[in-house]
Amino acid sequence: MTNPPRYTLQPYKGIWSRYTCPQCLRHKVFSRYIDITTDEPIADDVGRCSREVNCGYHLKPSEYFKSIDHRPWTIAGNGNGFGYQPLTYKDFEPSYLPKRVIRQTVRHYDDNHFVQYLAAKFGREVAYSQARLYLVGTSKHWPGACIFWEVDNADRVRTGKIMLYNAQTGKRVKEPFNHIAWAHVLSQKSGVYSQKSEKTNDSRLWTKDFNLKQCLFGEHLLQYYPRMPVAICESEKTAIIASIYYPELLWLAAGSLQGLNAGKCKCLEGRTVILVPDVNAYEQWVTKAGQLSAALPAVNFRVMRFLEDAATPQQKAAGWDVADYL
Repeated sequence: MTNPPRYTLQPYKGIWSRYTCPQCLRHKVFSRYIDITTDEPIADDVGRCSREVNCGYHLKPSEYFKSIDHRPWTIAGNGNGFGYQPLTYKDFEPSYLPKRVIRQTVRHYDDNHFVQYLAAKFGREVAYSQARLYLVGTSKHWPGACIFWEVDNADRVRTGKIMLYNAQTGKRVKEPFNHIAWAHVLSQKSGVYSQKSEKTNDSRLWTKDFNLKQCLFGEHLLQYYPRMPVAICESEKTAIIASIYYPELLWLAAGSLQGLNAGKCKCLEGRTVILVPDVNAYEQWVTKAGQLSAALPAVNFRVMRFLEDAATPQQKAAGWDVADYL
């Protein structure tokens, strides 16, 4: 009797379980391989693109683990120091973008649709202040786009999510396609940055060595507010808006429904953390809270139920979050 495979493509559980392809950069077409023992992805680029004819990207787990030159490996503990074994997804040493990428973008807010939406709602002073606090950048990738930089609690830049919003409605621009891109992918393609040296223009170093390991959006603020209770929602936009209404909480964002995991939350040890799921996601986050509490007993996790109880059928169908209520 053969053992079932340890790695499988993530089952479809809605559009949130599909990602941006690392090769063609099309959104919601990429299925990641997950470890069935942990339900965690092997890595962000291990999976298959559904555009088999126009793209054809497919990195299998076996190919991934065989490639010693492509991924970090460690000496196997076999007593004599010989042989190699692959590190797990959780053990990867993350790669970082140079800090100057943030300094170059946290400005030009008059051209930033998301910040202009905030300015129309809360005034220019509040909008610009919160944008700078959360390190919201302005991108040239699409006119008016913003960058939600992910900076960890040691001030290291993991990546930046580039998104385009409608300046009047504050809604994401999803037509004719979903406008989402990633700073580390664009930098990797341009060859401008390298984790080994900010002075080199050798894109091969970047492509070969970059290992994405995301952190919570707003995580860099933890060091400045060591005693403040934390609230975690799904989207970066929601975290910034909620921080204006409820400044007594430190608002962070998981980035997506599936973006909340123990690896990201390890930085929250010793904190009280309120999880604020979107409507229709309450039960999933209750389950997630139980898993996180078991993995991180030093964190006091709670799940806010208000949105689930207060939402009308129309609001549930629209997938409202706390920002929609506010």
